[in-house]
Amino acid sequence: MRMRRAVISGSLIGVLVLALSAASAGAVAGSRPFGEVYPVASALCAKASAGTPPKRLEASRSQVSAACTTLSSEFTSLTSAVSAAETTYVDTRAAEHAKVTTVCPPASAAGRVTCRTTRLTAHATDASALLARHDAIVLYHTSLEANRVTFWATIHSLRGGAGIRADPPIPQPTPQQNPS
Repeated sequence: MRMRRAVISGSLIGVLVLALSAASAGAVAGSRPFGEVYPVASALCAKASAGTPPKRLEASRSQVSAACTTLSSEFTSLTSAVSAAETTYVDTRAAEHAKVTTVCPPASAAGRVTCRTTRLTAHATDASALLARHDAIVLYHTSLEANRVTFWATIHSLRGGAGIRADPPIPQPTPQQNPS
């Protein structure tokens, strides 16, 4: 009896840890604003936009503004793309569920072959949509990190920019951290 409780308790703890790690990974990809994704860069860009960049970057104001514009526009583009992928995934799942519900009424034994075929097709379509969604999320996070690296390489290459602190690396989520 004790061993059984220990196994059940261990399993419950494992499930809770997985749930908490998924929850702590953040919200859906593309839902965080620019300032949360790039906190240090956004503060620097806000100062540059207001005409008050750090004194040591004063001579490079136009290059800082150009780097900020590029980072911001890339962020907007990536956010739009991953949001579109999420919408496509949700719409596909809803459409396939509606097809199965229509073709496979709960109390009917008629048309079992058609129902089975519809379920298999729906499952394959859902799996394909999930894979496309996952690919979009991976591309989103990978591109965010590449843009961060490029932005800070540009800033650090400017006269006076070498000592400015950069944003921390952007973590890459696992598939389990991409809520379905």
